[in-house]
Amino acid sequence: MKTYALAKMIEHTFRNGKSHHKEITLVATQKEVDANVMALNTDPAREQVLVLLYDVTYLRQVEQMQLDFVGNVSHELKTPVTAISGFAETLLAGAKDDPATAEKFIGIIASESQRLTQLINDILTLSRPQATQPKLTAVDLTALVDSTLQPLAQPIKEKQLQVQRDMPESLVITTSAPKLSQVVRNLVNNAVYYNRVGGRVTITAVKSADLLTFTVRDTGIGIAEADVPRVFERFYRVDKARSRHNGGTGLGLAIVAETVQQLGGEITVHSQLGVGSTFTVTLPLEETEPEIAAD
Repeated sequence: MKTYALAKMIEHTFRNGKSHHKEITLVATQKEVDANVMALNTDPAREQVLVLLYDVTYLRQVEQMQLDFVGNVSHELKTPVTAISGFAETLLAGAKDDPATAEKFIGIIASESQRLTQLINDILTLSRPQATQPKLTAVDLTALVDSTLQPLAQPIKEKQLQVQRDMPESLVITTSAPKLSQVVRNLVNNAVYYNRVGGRVTITAVKSADLLTFTVRDTGIGIAEADVPRVFERFYRVDKARSRHNGGTGLGLAIVAETVQQLGGEITVHSQLGVGSTFTVTLPLEETEPEIAAD
């Protein structure tokens, strides 16, 4: 027995005839196991023990993910709540009597409230179970991309970005409109906000007989190789300070990954630090007749 703790349990059971129970880590596999070592008294002439090992590695990983999630949620909620509380107290203490100061502080409170609302909505999106099949409609992906870019006109202008949309003038597919919108908006927003001044955003879409390939490429800050496997984790930020400055909740890519999975597709990312990132979504195209969304 390479695992000393297990060998010791077996030895003690032989010695005193009493069962032992403990959670241990197996040396050979590094698996967490719930170990039960029980004395068998069926044959007085022969000493025997029964060893039962129950693999709880996945359960412990899930528990740790839950603890991390709660810790991260608490941390993310604390920042806007502290700001709202602090500025409100300052206003009540007399700052409200100065119109300029009052307007500035109220603006900050409104901004932090919006951030708090977005965080709560993102958490609800991830925690809400997918109980039913999403409603399928005919969605014009080209129009969806255009509507996503409209509210980004100001940051695009400020960063002097070149936005290239390489897709047909009308690309209609059958899918869940709200879910596809979440995917497109999160990916395009990231490509704009994490880009460099004078950079480029390229949005492409290719439709085959049974597959849609949607790609968003940017020339932004990029992602280090070690961080790439973790970008779809909840609350994981490659650049924490910059993400918070841009109002990110750390849940955008987690929502994208979850939504793409619900649509039966896949998402991949290729990135190089300081060069840029490319996110590619592939979605199977439904053959069923959609319900046409009303204008």
